[in-house]
Amino acid sequence: MRKWMIGGSVLLVLCVALLIALLNINSYVQRNRDYLISQAEKALGRRISVANIEVSIWNGIGFRLENFVIADDPAFSSGDFVRANALQVNVKLVPLLRQDVQVKKLILNQPAINIIRNKEGIYNFSTIGRTDDTQKDEQSADDKDSAAQESQKRAAFLISLIDVSEGEVHYRELGDGTDILVRQVDLEVRDLDFNRPFSVDLAAALFASTQNVKINTIIGPISPESDFRKVSLDGKVDIDSLDVNQLQNALPKLKTALPKDLNFDGVFEVNGLKVKGTIENLTINGGLEGTNGIIRYGESFHKAAGIPLTVSTDAQYTAAEIVLRQTTVRLHTLPLTTSGEITLGNRPALNLSLKSEPASLDGWEKLIPALTGYNLKGKVEVIAELRGPVGDGSIPRIQGNLTLQDSSARIPQLSKPIRNMNAQIAFSGQRAELKEATLSLGNSPIRWSAIIDRFSPLTLSYKLSASQLAVADLQSSLPEQRKNDVLRNVSSNGQLTTLNGITTVRGTVASSDGNLYSLNYKNLDANLSYNNEVATLRDLRADVLNGALQMMGEYAFENIPRFSVSWDVKTIDLVQLYRYFNPQSQPDVRGNLSTKLKLSGHGDQWKEIQTTLRGQGQAEVLQGALLNFNIADAVLSGTTGIPGLANLINPAVRRKYPETFEAKDTEFKELQTQLEIGTARVNFKNVHMAAAQFKVEGSGWADFDRRVNFRGVVRFSPLLSADIAGAVREIRFLFNKSNELEIPFTLTGEMPHVRPRPDASYLTKALQRGLLQRGAEELQEQLFGTRQRSAPNNRASEEKQEQRKGSPEDLIRRGLEGLFGRQKNSK
Repeated sequence: MRKWMIGGSVLLVLCVALLIALLNINSYVQRNRDYLISQAEKALGRRISVANIEVSIWNGIGFRLENFVIADDPAFSSGDFVRANALQVNVKLVPLLRQDVQVKKLILNQPAINIIRNKEGIYNFSTIGRTDDTQKDEQSADDKDSAAQESQKRAAFLISLIDVSEGEVHYRELGDGTDILVRQVDLEVRDLDFNRPFSVDLAAALFASTQNVKINTIIGPISPESDFRKVSLDGKVDIDSLDVNQLQNALPKLKTALPKDLNFDGVFEVNGLKVKGTIENLTINGGLEGTNGIIRYGESFHKAAGIPLTVSTDAQYTAAEIVLRQTTVRLHTLPLTTSGEITLGNRPALNLSLKSEPASLDGWEKLIPALTGYNLKGKVEVIAELRGPVGDGSIPRIQGNLTLQDSSARIPQLSKPIRNMNAQIAFSGQRAELKEATLSLGNSPIRWSAIIDRFSPLTLSYKLSASQLAVADLQSSLPEQRKNDVLRNVSSNGQLTTLNGITTVRGTVASSDGNLYSLNYKNLDANLSYNNEVATLRDLRADVLNGALQMMGEYAFENIPRFSVSWDVKTIDLVQLYRYFNPQSQPDVRGNLSTKLKLSGHGDQWKEIQTTLRGQGQAEVLQGALLNFNIADAVLSGTTGIPGLANLINPAVRRKYPETFEAKDTEFKELQTQLEIGTARVNFKNVHMAAAQFKVEGSGWADFDRRVNFRGVVRFSPLLSADIAGAVREIRFLFNKSNELEIPFTLTGEMPHVRPRPDASYLTKALQRGLLQRGAEELQEQLFGTRQRSAPNNRASEEKQEQRKGSPEDLIRRGLEGLFGRQKNSK
């Protein structure tokens, strides 16, 4: 009991002594207020303003300075360095009893703190406590790095000494434009001892209306001489709803530190991130929530807000690299585990291993714009390693495999989707190989393989084969008559490139047989390309219509397709060709056609195409016939207006040449012509047709409605011409210099209802000239007859004249006389 009384008495004495000391100190402070402020200004080297100073025992023994203001260094700004409602200066008790004031902690209530770092790396608080002479000495020093290090040491010391309540910190760097305003700052430093670690708790509102940053860490040991970059940390960071766009605007060097094409935006969160080490060498273990964040990498990747993104990492950060011991990224539907190193600096580089679980392909076009419109479905799995630099157009080398399972896609240029695609892509360096894969395009099963020679720009070599490939599965909006087009036993190989969003394909296609544009073919072999909705045939060969076709040209897949083509056709069947263009009509001609022709036009159906068709070339038909049309008989039997001419061919001559006069068709050995196509018709120039006993030459045109306008001449063989003249001697007046009966004619009308009409004017004039010449010869004979001329036998002469009456010659004479008389009377 006695001991308790003695102890209590001692404690009471101490309390009374402390109270007296505090009262004395308070009295001392009040009496010497201006002096103390001036001494503080001298010690700090700054102008100080205080509304009131009093001794306080709340939150520790010390002094409370109300409406406390410290001016900034004029070399940095003309404003305030610190402005606070109150500054609580707590001191150590034992030294205070010895009248020795030692600051234990400074507590700022509702302060506004302005921190500035100049272009030389010196902070505005680094000059606190230094006299003008000291500052001049430092400014005259050449070693600016030394001044910057001193600034960092003072920063560490000041931060370790101060507690802040409901404060505001405005931080600026004049060198790179950094400008950050942090509000609602609560900073508490516990167990402060510079010689051993102490605790720091920080809560603040960073680009938010409420506190969204919380840091709880153990720092130290720390001293005024410490470089804060080398100070040990062991703590935890939580950041809720951090606006990265505002952060990058406030910290410009943060954006420049990222790869050129990499951009962040939106809101991110850091959950329970543990940090240990120093700022120069920091272990990081925790998670990042980026679902509401935005990430862009050039034009190739775009993660929008709302797409799931979480990161859980165990990593080591240094100024030179980031070491990922194990990091799990869940992006959209893809869970991906990675480990390795990321080298930092002007040219970042990757050395990473990636492994994923099977992930759905749904919705990836939202992240990878190149996939837009492809409607990907199915599963994808990735196991790979990435090695090499990134950014500035560089793509790291990839080694590994990507597997597609039961995948499907819709290619915009194809009418049917790709289904049941199973493939494995093996990556090796800058290349990738797709080993033989299977897929279905509509009703067409396809096997294919590919090698990606380069990823940027994409360069891909491919091979594919199909037992059957329906054109309707490849091309949308086919007209009804083309929906049955099909290629059988197809093989193709070539190269595909993608640059600036434009896909180019070059390759070959081979097919054993099939049907295109309602035309059956065999042995198709084509060299073609496709670029920007235009297909180009460099060389196409196929057996069609019992002949051979070689073609090159261009076809543009537009709303109204346009084309230009040149072809070389050899011995195709004209009947089949005729029926191809006119399936409802009977053919007018047969034979084997060979032609070289250039054509251009536009349209998707024949009715549209024929009005725009333009072209030129030449054609030859061998062993042909004009069906249901005998041009020789029609010309000789045509009405000329000259009586008796229709009976020029006597029955004996007809029987001798049945293929010329008795056949219903005009058989010919060859037919040649030059062609010009335009205004919905074909112009025939220099037509030459050779039959057994005659030739036809001329020029004209025929349109696509089967109308004909042709002017020509028939030249009969000398043998046939002589037989015809044997019955009618005056027919020789129509012979040319080669002793060929020559009859001009015209052919007009609509096939097949056309008949040639001999040129009556020409025939009349030719016969007229012949008869006049014969009359002159007879007159000469009568006037200058032979010297020994017997007396005329009148009876014989009369009998001969009677025999001539009614003969073809007599009919021709009388016809011409009547014609001449009519012409004479008409004059």
